[in-house]
Amino acid sequence: MSAPDRIVVRLAAPALFVGASADGTGADTDIVTDAHGLPYLPRHRLAARLSEGAGRALTVAADLAGPAGQVFGRSRSHGSGRLLRLGHAVLDDDVRAAVARALAGRAEPERSTLRRAVTDAFTALESGTAVGPDGAPVPGGLRTHRILLPGPVLTAALTWSVPPGPEHWRILARACLATTQIGLKATRGRGRVDVRLAGPDGADPHAETLRLAAPPGPVASDEREEARA
Repeated sequence: MSAPDRIVVRLAAPALFVGASADGTGADTDIVTDAHGLPYLPRHRLAARLSEGAGRALTVAADLAGPAGQVFGRSRSHGSGRLLRLGHAVLDDDVRAAVARALAGRAEPERSTLRRAVTDAFTALESGTAVGPDGAPVPGGLRTHRILLPGPVLTAALTWSVPPGPEHWRILARACLATTQIGLKATRGRGRVDVRLAGPDGADPHAETLRLAAPPGPVASDEREEARA
């Protein structure tokens, strides 16, 4: 069975992936997009959420603390000390290729207009007003947020700096299962996600993640004797 080579993020609720869009959308809080106007989840944010998920998983699997530090780095490190290597979580190749072809050779301002339309197709604007202690709206507190609509599936390439062991896969799979929200304002129901591991063999990502997350099975007596020899 082939090892997973990517992480799949399925968005189940609107999410705020705050950042700068290609052309700016006029919202108080914009959404991060690539040069073609397509939303994506930056690799460092995905890694941070997975690291938090690993922390939650350790509450019931303290024996994986060592592998977790190796996989995600210690003290939220994003440097070379981590075994895990992630790409940005992006839309599928067919979508990105189609948008790239549509933009190819376009001159301004047509190119910017089309690119903005691409962003609009995946996002929406939400407005809200800050509320004071008395429950009344705060004057001047109206804000507009650009959100990513639910439905898209984002995929991040997955590699390792050195070959991982079963315990590294185990903590990564458990971190994926424990990561259920991504983005800002999660307490308001935003950014609900399913995060799973997927491989090139087409196996079901949910089943594959559960398989890798499972604790090791009991070792047969003959295998223990062989290990001692």
